[in-house]
Amino acid sequence: MTASDVEIIGTDLPLRDAEARWGISRNTLKSRAAALGVDLIRVSSTDTRWPAAYVDLGDQLHQHLQSGGTLKDFPGAKPVSAATTASKAITKAGDAEAIAAAVAAVLATHTFSLPAPSVDPLARAKGLADAADTGLVLTTDELVALGVKGIDGFADGDLAYGYCFHKHNQRNRVLWTVERVIAKPASASNLTPLTPSRPVGFAGAIEASYRTVSSHVELPMIR
Repeated sequence: MTASDVEIIGTDLPLRDAEARWGISRNTLKSRAAALGVDLIRVSSTDTRWPAAYVDLGDQLHQHLQSGGTLKDFPGAKPVSAATTASKAITKAGDAEAIAAAVAAVLATHTFSLPAPSVDPLARAKGLADAADTGLVLTTDELVALGVKGIDGFADGDLAYGYCFHKHNQRNRVLWTVERVIAKPASASNLTPLTPSRPVGFAGAIEASYRTVSSHVELPMIR
């Protein structure tokens, strides 16, 4: 295969063919590739190739050196093609994805304890009381959000949490109303205070003293 055949077909040039083409050793070939910025293609452990796109650049460098020039003063440089730019962009994108994956793996191995949101322990009681007193119609999801556990298994008239749950069906949708079965406690103004069994204050002190004295005085026996 001639040099023109390689350029036309676009086949990467095996290093042994490149060595024969330019009459140089393997180490010299690698030095030239490094100076030109040419990345050699490693096909396998025994097959490394010079990219077909840079064979012409290698020929120019060889002619330059044959004319007495050096690697340092060679004006040629590895051209930046659209394919090369796209390849670098893909590489950068791959690096970004790899970094993101590494960060995700690190975060997955650490447990960050966040403060638990404050929960009102009386939320369910307040919600049911409000629904019963105002006659609200609730959905199953709303009752679950209030903390009514097992509502999906409730039947019409089931009792729980001091309420009777009435089940309704409207357009193939289950709705609920709640009714108190434990009456609300009487207001504080209607409570009757307990009458003390003993007097308090000054009168109580006098009675207590009288009882103490009388308990220690022995009355004479009347005959």
